[in-house]
Amino acid sequence: MPKTAETKFVNSLFLTNLIQSQYGETEVKIKAYDVEPASADINDPYARSSMNRILIKYTSKENPTEAVITFVAKIKPTEGLLVDQFKKADVFEKEILMYKSILPNMVTMIAKLGSVIELAPQLIYSSETPSDLVVLEDLTARGYSVENQTLGLSYEQSKMAVEKLAFFHAASAMMLSENGQAFPKFTKGTFHAEHKDKLSYFPDTIRMVGEMAAELDISQPMADKLLKLPAKALQKAIEAYESDFKGFKVLNHGDFWTNNILFKYQGNELVDAIFVDFQNCVVGSPIIDLVYFLAASPAHEVLEKHRDELVYIYHETLVLLLQKIGYMKSIPSLLELQVELLKHGSLQVIYALTVSPFMRTKDAHNTPPMQPTLHSPNQSTNVKQVLRAHAPSIVAQLKAYEMVGLLDWGANESKIKGLMSRFQR
Repeated sequence: MPKTAETKFVNSLFLTNLIQSQYGETEVKIKAYDVEPASADINDPYARSSMNRILIKYTSKENPTEAVITFVAKIKPTEGLLVDQFKKADVFEKEILMYKSILPNMVTMIAKLGSVIELAPQLIYSSETPSDLVVLEDLTARGYSVENQTLGLSYEQSKMAVEKLAFFHAASAMMLSENGQAFPKFTKGTFHAEHKDKLSYFPDTIRMVGEMAAELDISQPMADKLLKLPAKALQKAIEAYESDFKGFKVLNHGDFWTNNILFKYQGNELVDAIFVDFQNCVVGSPIIDLVYFLAASPAHEVLEKHRDELVYIYHETLVLLLQKIGYMKSIPSLLELQVELLKHGSLQVIYALTVSPFMRTKDAHNTPPMQPTLHSPNQSTNVKQVLRAHAPSIVAQLKAYEMVGLLDWGANESKIKGLMSRFQR
């Protein structure tokens, strides 16, 4: 396959040095190699970075018969629509930091409990020259795969995902308890005041749902409530991202959904889950990952039957891990976690309308601007078409939210205060 501008540096010399330095093999001779896109969406002009699978056939003193090895190379764009955005943002540098330092420290901390838990693919190599580059192990070679985002995750897959998320969160909470400035580069997530001018997609899409109410079979009273939400949507989301949650903070993955979770099976048994794509990590309340995952990943029937159970499993695993690794600060109770989720229920509504339908649509590159510093407003997504396709699930979710008052946060607060004052003495 012809090389792109990003992959021109991949040659026999580079691959020879990579195998010799990272695997300790000598007298390496490259017989053949190929560079191909690691995903079907690699040619999307809005792709965050170039993902390529490198397949190498070689011999060495240690492997005199021909051996085959594959890597996945994640490369910072050097041409196209995102070059300027990458120059201004530090997302690639943050991901290199995650793979080189933070993730290994998390794994080491968890290993003290007596078992080795993998959270991410192994980092093989990283550099800033001749191009910003991360070379990772090819997880597919070990039997890991991504599930179908349109179908959603099964209960077992969702359960495995939140359990592994609890490991990630627990280790990061311990690191933060030991050093409050453990993650200085991870203070600004998707919803941050500095990103407001790049987040218009969210209130615009909520407004569109309200305006399409009749077409989507949404009742007029509910539509009236929806049309009051856009004005407050961004501020409510920012408040959720900045929530103190009784002083309990974790490092959130920040883009924790189906396509960033790889599962492994042995026969018919699900045995592991590993995470990828750490460009959007942010310190904050664990609901940042929980709400996003629940909105974007489990199959609708799984959410309907097991949502609270998944929250319970996450919390139970989190508490057990924190206790075992010697976390000395206060650990929120399950009730406090559920209250936190309800307190920031506006984020659930925002994601249900602006994230869930699009993350459950086949064209993965047409997803919301979860990395606002890299988002271009010129994407060709037909928002109305996606909303129409997901109308039944949108309506069902809205009805459930209305039953617990989660559509009322757009009400005029001055009117509420005036009403309350009539009953105060």
